[in-house]
Amino acid sequence: MTGEPDRIVVQNRIDFVTGAVRRYVGDVDAVARAGERARALLAGRTAAEAQAEPAPGEWSACRALGHVIVYARLLRDQLTRMAWMTDPVLPVADDEGEDARHAWGRRDPALLLSWLGEEIEAIGDLLKHLPDSSWGRAGLHPALGRRSIVQQARDGMEHIGAHLDQIEAALAGSGERA
Repeated sequence: MTGEPDRIVVQNRIDFVTGAVRRYVGDVDAVARAGERARALLAGRTAAEAQAEPAPGEWSACRALGHVIVYARLLRDQLTRMAWMTDPVLPVADDEGEDARHAWGRRDPALLLSWLGEEIEAIGDLLKHLPDSSWGRAGLHPALGRRSIVQQARDGMEHIGAHLDQIEAALAGSGERA
């Protein structure tokens, strides 16, 4: 064993249901990396930079981060339902309604990062304790049809990643104007 305790322990973890080495460690790691990337993107940025629209009508970094929070909350709920219920109907988000309630674009970026961190941690905890045999459990998405946990988790992280790219671009635009 090397001096890298957490990484080695997670990679060598055995699934006690199947007896196999866990197949979905990369998916669990992708969740943690999303939270780390969001923090890194906003590190050293002022609230004004994070709240600035890169162009009229485009989402600021804070507005996009608010969307990611809404989506992460939804994803956590969907994955939890799929893990514990038999063929649940998966809820969908009202992003515009959530933005109207929370005014994401005017929020403190540190607070938004804190909220996102809580959601990312909850998703990661759920997935890292989920036996490999449960990753195939399904739910019914109103728009996408029958989905497995692995499909929902991977697509969810892809969606979050796309919005992190959007946040990066918004911040690059605000840095050019500053």
